[in-house]
Amino acid sequence: MRRRVATSRRAPFLVGGAVLLGVLCSAPAHAQERRIARPTQQAEQGLRIEPSLTAVYDDNVYRVDSRTGNPVADVIVTPAIEARYDRDIGVRAVSLRALIGYDRFLSETGRSKPRFELEGSGKFLIAGQCAVRPLASYRQQRADYGDINSASENLQKFSTLGVSADCERPAGLYPVAAWRRDTTRNGDGFEYADQTSNLYRAGLGYARPSLGKLTAYYERVTSDRPALAVENRSDAYGLSFSRSVSPITSIDADFRWMHVTSNSAAIGDYDGPGWTVRVSTLAIPRVKITGSTERTIVNDSLIATGFALRTAHRLSAEMALSELTTIGVFGELVRREFRQDAAIRPFNYTRDRTNQFGLIATRKLTDRFALDLSLSRLDRATNSDVSNYRATRVALGATMRF
Repeated sequence: MRRRVATSRRAPFLVGGAVLLGVLCSAPAHAQERRIARPTQQAEQGLRIEPSLTAVYDDNVYRVDSRTGNPVADVIVTPAIEARYDRDIGVRAVSLRALIGYDRFLSETGRSKPRFELEGSGKFLIAGQCAVRPLASYRQQRADYGDINSASENLQKFSTLGVSADCERPAGLYPVAAWRRDTTRNGDGFEYADQTSNLYRAGLGYARPSLGKLTAYYERVTSDRPALAVENRSDAYGLSFSRSVSPITSIDADFRWMHVTSNSAAIGDYDGPGWTVRVSTLAIPRVKITGSTERTIVNDSLIATGFALRTAHRLSAEMALSELTTIGVFGELVRREFRQDAAIRPFNYTRDRTNQFGLIATRKLTDRFALDLSLSRLDRATNSDVSNYRATRVALGATMRF
């Protein structure tokens, strides 16, 4: 199933944020990506409208193994329009985002699908001390079958509804809490992958200017697949830390102990560590280097009836050649181990690895018009040498801002 790539940058259900308050997002290879717009002090105020046009060349749109089949190449043209609205009113903030687009395959026209994204979030104070941050999102898009390797088509729909709250102080202890509900709905033939997940989190934070922010928390995630009569439950005890070590370096870290169980004995349990660590630095002038590593549990995958244990490492660098031109490179190594009931969804492999490398360049022609170019290479292999594939994507896009 497609990542929610990294987008990605996305975090699965057991990813504790570096700072518990306000961090309820997701991001992994071949998991659904859910991006929630968050109001920030740096956000531009008011309404912005951005029409865009992107053309992508993909040399293996069905993700087939070139040794056993003939990869199909195609060009996907996506016209889209995005509207954003941010407004800070004193200590309150509102952020809204909407995107409408259409992925048009020039040759494989049956794969063409509309794309819709709606997001909203806010920040409101209670009793002048505690902040409540609601969020909601809806996303509809064509599925990317990196795990199925066939010409099957599926239009997926994702929704999120949640709220987090904290009584953060500049120094001292304060409580934090959060709830989030995620749903995944699929088209005909893929109803078995429909899923509803609920996340509950409670903890105690501590802040000190010389230390940063430290949060101890407990988190529970229940993931229900009614079509398969399978329910997974995850319990995690964690400690997160966030600090700007210097004006040019920041650290976000989360360490937790995870206990994952299923009502299906064939799926089994997982007891072990999980983590999310991200370090960003500007130690080299004009170059931002970011490294991250994580181990998380991924629930919604079209492969696993149970869950997947995902370990990923990523390194990226972004360099400003000038005020108008930026280039970046990245590399990501991902390993997944699938816990599933073979009697329900038989597969010939139990784990895989996916390596991705890429180059991104952005050129700002005017204050309102920009071009971007990206090149990425994807390489997947399984432990049984089945469903392997390689793919190259080249994308050119143009964006206008109003």
